[in-house]
Amino acid sequence: MKAAFFHGPNDIKLEKMDDIRELDGDSKILRVLSCSVCSYDVRTFRTGSFKVKPPVILGHEICAEIVDDYNGPNCSVRSGSRVTIYPIVPCLKCWYCNSTNFNLCMNLREIGSTLNGGFAEYIRIPSRVFEIGGIVPVPDRVSNEEASLIEPLACCINGMNQIKPMNFESIIIIGDGPIGIMQLLLLKRYSPQIDVTVIGKIRHRLEVAKRLGANRVIAYTEKDQLDSYKELKEIEGSIMPNLIFVSNNNPSSLTLAFYLANKNGKVIIFSGIKNRKEYSFNGPFNIDPNIIHYSQISVYGSFSSNPDNLREAMKLVYDGEINLKNLVTDTFSLDNIDNALRTAESFKGLKSIINKFDF
Repeated sequence: MKAAFFHGPNDIKLEKMDDIRELDGDSKILRVLSCSVCSYDVRTFRTGSFKVKPPVILGHEICAEIVDDYNGPNCSVRSGSRVTIYPIVPCLKCWYCNSTNFNLCMNLREIGSTLNGGFAEYIRIPSRVFEIGGIVPVPDRVSNEEASLIEPLACCINGMNQIKPMNFESIIIIGDGPIGIMQLLLLKRYSPQIDVTVIGKIRHRLEVAKRLGANRVIAYTEKDQLDSYKELKEIEGSIMPNLIFVSNNNPSSLTLAFYLANKNGKVIIFSGIKNRKEYSFNGPFNIDPNIIHYSQISVYGSFSSNPDNLREAMKLVYDGEINLKNLVTDTFSLDNIDNALRTAESFKGLKSIINKFDF
């Protein structure tokens, strides 16, 4: 088969791979139908990742076709069935796995990071992903492209679960990318009356957020931080936010979040932060801990998801309660992987998806 191998920063090459059926007897082979480009893929392509040891195939937002029938305790699928894939491969031995918190596994591996991912014609999925119910069937009326977005939607559901019940009056999402838009859709689905503001840098994405239900959108630049704080605080009749999602990887967004949160507010750090070595309490992340203390602000983290979140995400899309079609703005063939990554990096659209593998 052919696959796009990541060899290091700015170095990704299409290569032929030997018959993957001979490489690991404890895995199942699936044919990739669609694989979405995540901001993690872009960030890894540009600067590498502490998780990734090249060469490796990136891509973890996957819709694929079962090649051989599988029958197990938590999963039964026939060959030819379309599925979406849980990208966490847990050890099934640690305390977190025993509590079914597979995303927090002490020894986890990740498809598209520490294991070869979906930017390839075929993919090997370890049997334990099947065993934990991490293979979710795709209904007929859900497209391959939508199915490859089930995984990030599941991650957003996991984030929402950190702060349920949703007894908030005002929420800010800092980030106008696909994740921020998905969070907006979920918030408006759970509690339509919640006041939601989306802060971002890309005008066309903010316009999408407004069209999909944001009560207001605000364009933000780091040079105008103080003006941004002032603008938000002076919105007539607004309630200062008691929940803020940090849904992008810029460390300055953390500072903004803590300054905007009201007393007894909650901040959810959803995204991994880029350039971690370049910031500290005296750098771009310049926040006085007393703000957290005296305002009694709670800080939550949210990482990946669990198989139940994937099933919930699929049901929401199948039932028409969440529409992911508007997020698919660019599609590419695997031999155009460089352009797919650069398009995602440029913020021209929302989601770039590899959906053609024949060349």
